[in-house]
Amino acid sequence: MKLNEIQPTPKEYLNKKGIQYKEANGELVFKCPFGCDADSRPSEMHFYMHSETGQYHCKKCNEKGNLLILAKHFRDELKTSSNQPVKRKVISKAETITPDQVENWHKVLTQEIRKYLNDRGMPDELIDKFKLGLGTFYGKEWITIPIKDINGNYVLVKLRKLPDDNSDSPKMLVYPKGSEHQIFNIEAIKENSEVIICEGEFDCLVLLANGIPAITSTGGCTTFKDEWLEYMKGLDKVTVCFDKDEPGKKAASELVKRLIDLDSPEVFKIDLPVDMKEGHKDITDFFVHEKRSKEELLSLTKKIIPFEDVNRVKEVKCPKAEITFIEWKSTIKSNFPDCSFPAEVILSTITQLLINDVTNPFALVLIDVPSAGKTITINFFSEIKDLTYSTDKFTPASFVSNATNVKKEQLKEIDLLPRIRYKLFLIRDLAPLFGERDDDLLKSLGLLTRVLDGEGLQTDSGIHGQREYVGDYLFMLVAGSTPIQPRVWKTMGNLGARLFFLNMNSKDKSESELADQLLGNSYKVKERKCKKVTKDFLYFLWNKYPKGIDWDKSKEDIENLKIIARCAKLLSKLRGTINVWKDNSQNGETYDHTNVIIEKPDRINQLLYNLCRGHALACGRTNINYEDLKLAIEITIDSAPNVRANLVRKLLEKEGKLKTTQIEVALKCSKPTALKEMEKLKILGVVYVSDLSPTDESEKEIKLISELEWFLSEECKRIRGLPLPERQLTVSDLVNQIDRLSKSDAVAST
Repeated sequence: MKLNEIQPTPKEYLNKKGIQYKEANGELVFKCPFGCDADSRPSEMHFYMHSETGQYHCKKCNEKGNLLILAKHFRDELKTSSNQPVKRKVISKAETITPDQVENWHKVLTQEIRKYLNDRGMPDELIDKFKLGLGTFYGKEWITIPIKDINGNYVLVKLRKLPDDNSDSPKMLVYPKGSEHQIFNIEAIKENSEVIICEGEFDCLVLLANGIPAITSTGGCTTFKDEWLEYMKGLDKVTVCFDKDEPGKKAASELVKRLIDLDSPEVFKIDLPVDMKEGHKDITDFFVHEKRSKEELLSLTKKIIPFEDVNRVKEVKCPKAEITFIEWKSTIKSNFPDCSFPAEVILSTITQLLINDVTNPFALVLIDVPSAGKTITINFFSEIKDLTYSTDKFTPASFVSNATNVKKEQLKEIDLLPRIRYKLFLIRDLAPLFGERDDDLLKSLGLLTRVLDGEGLQTDSGIHGQREYVGDYLFMLVAGSTPIQPRVWKTMGNLGARLFFLNMNSKDKSESELADQLLGNSYKVKERKCKKVTKDFLYFLWNKYPKGIDWDKSKEDIENLKIIARCAKLLSKLRGTINVWKDNSQNGETYDHTNVIIEKPDRINQLLYNLCRGHALACGRTNINYEDLKLAIEITIDSAPNVRANLVRKLLEKEGKLKTTQIEVALKCSKPTALKEMEKLKILGVVYVSDLSPTDESEKEIKLISELEWFLSEECKRIRGLPLPERQLTVSDLVNQIDRLSKSDAVAST
């Protein structure tokens, strides 16, 4: 294969080969193309190449050479400066793969290894068809996966480490060494009109076992050659489904972009679900360990539509002077002290747009009675060109319009989704949506839920047919509303809640405070000051990070991440939905049924972490600390239904215990209602319930379960800024504090 008439630069060559790399200190860093990184962690890369000379060194397998030698490995012809073409590596006759060799390896496949493959979702029929076998290479036994080229000739063997091999050797290798990467199961392209491109030969076989045509690159997710794209043009549909780790997600996005540039086929993408168990990340896990179905996988398919390329971080005018977070916060607090913390949370919402790996919209609703400061706080962020988009009236149907009085070709001009892409979407009043009738509410929240996945929206109507925006449609949302009714919480719970809530907690003003308020500057003057400092601060941040920021998660303190995880687990319980119904049997008996729906905490966990990172970035940090965790804790409590949120706050005030009579006072309700709410928290797994008297069943006590007792700790109170009980510090306390401060200082200095 000739790539250029003259030798390309290292970057040009790697881009042509579809190899993903990072650039640092004049070097290009990527996964070792000789296979030694097959067993490395997804984020680990050991192959270093000088960005100008092309000299390379793998720090793991110690391979050394230059760009010409690497090209030989891929069997490419590059011309040297003397215009002499570099000859391809010639594989010796002894290294040639023959059908007889493949058959011999297959014949000696043991029943033990066959069972191992069966247990991983590969039936005997496929094991025999693809001639998986057992062979000795590089001084040890391997599972053999013979690979054919486009002409149907065997050209290499992928080697898979045996299941009982506990050595530190690579998990995957190739034979002969230096073989050019191929498409595994290339016959699928010839025999089908659509295929899934997956990550790895075993995943490919699992898809085939489930009746889904699939192919994969023998070089992994980061190696899909340009010449292979030509093979895709004869297909009707190509779907990309890689592992759900960060390298897999990044590689899938890159490959999708390259496929879209082709005139055909239609391009689709499957993102494996976030609620897969910890450690489960690929197609084999999906089918074998999660025991999910073909229908469920295909239901995750999303069509990718080419859209106008928009820079995620908009270019904005740089303010004349640098504005710090402290200056911004001081201005807000001096003018509207009650709005200071809510404004801080909104700031942490929009700054998530600067973090390159954030792909999920964060939706925040400020809750309180009328005239509590919700609209004022939202107005601080309005009318900031290129960064925010605000509206007073909103319906989810406006995301992708199907207006009957507008021609289809003109609908793009009024669609909301493209206009809010990579912006903060401000809705001053969301209460009308929450006040809709149940059927309309379900429809509206369903649309909002889908859009808040950040992947666009597809709609169908009888007038305009299907209209869609599919792809990366990230935005952030902030709205205001009066307190939410219980029926709305129930509807959101059944759909899988995407909205987070924050109570303004505006205090009641005294007569003197109200009088002084009349004598001071008008609130509009103060609001303008806050709007200007907010605009200047955001423009400063956008100029500070013109390409966004690649967050280094390795610098995070794991203890801080565990606190976020505790918040996610608590909120998933508190937002659970309890559905109760009755059935009458034929003999006249009545049966009560209870169905509890509790969302997995994974999505909440990620969104709270993103919020904390947004706050850290606003504060000038690239790792989270106690200051950021306060947002996660307060959002967690306020994002529960009103009654549950009130009970949890009261539980935290009373050291985790509440009696029935105390709940009656706190909720201003009757004893039966108090007992019912206590029972709900028990069903959701938040509290234990115990009887206080053997003779009086109406007087009970709830106690926070042990798993949630951290929220009663001094550490939690310190993060939330609550007063701590006075007590004498012990030597152990001092040692722990010094140790924790030392760790934080070490992370900060790093």
